[in-house]
Amino acid sequence: MKTGTIGRSSNNELLDLIDSTSTRLAKLARDGAPEGTVVFARQQTAGRGRLGRQWVSPPNSGIYVSLLLRPSQSLGELPVITLGIGVAAAKAIFATTGLRVGLKWVNDLVFDGKKLGGILAEMLSGDRQQPALIVGIGINTRFSSEEVPQELKEKMLWLEAATGTPLDTNHLAAELCFQIESIYELMKLGHTDKILDEWRAFSITLGQEIVCTTPVKEIRGTAIDVNSTGALIVKTATGTEELVGGEISIRTASGSYC
Repeated sequence: MKTGTIGRSSNNELLDLIDSTSTRLAKLARDGAPEGTVVFARQQTAGRGRLGRQWVSPPNSGIYVSLLLRPSQSLGELPVITLGIGVAAAKAIFATTGLRVGLKWVNDLVFDGKKLGGILAEMLSGDRQQPALIVGIGINTRFSSEEVPQELKEKMLWLEAATGTPLDTNHLAAELCFQIESIYELMKLGHTDKILDEWRAFSITLGQEIVCTTPVKEIRGTAIDVNSTGALIVKTATGTEELVGGEISIRTASGSYC
């Protein structure tokens, strides 16, 4: 470990089996766990992805971790932290495997058009004097074909398949904590412009034709940038839209969206 805070708490946990690392860490946060506390699990039975989806978490097939941040920034700045965690994950993967993954807005980790991992950040309601941001991260490391649900076989990938070599998951976990701490320190110093520039460098979304589905409408256009708060700026037929949430798909060479 090369960190000063992330992963250094005496409240850290490594569990063989849990419903959700984020659910567990939320309880620890409410009980007063300090910033930097992490909960790892070898298997989750109810891991959560974005928009209420289940995160497939079979035993010893991925890094399933949630970490606790207690940011002093306003709620309006928190999406930049989320983008920054994506940058940290991409840099950790590159440092340990040499694989350069892409970031799909909001924060999917993607390689060769398939999903390698994802990030879900949730702010706990309650004590304003002691805010708690739970950041859940799932990175697929090794799967067997029978562990992959049929509906995901053409959509997901894991690191050992992408690199063709075995992966030291302890090394990746330690590097992930280090890269997250580095990004978070930039955030606390107000260097959000640097974080966003790094996200742009990893982005597979910018410059692409996308469709975004929200609870109230569908938006089609070209993703042209992210603004200072992390919103995606999309040029449409009628102007520009700034997306702060929703599900996006990117147009492929065949004309379909994925």
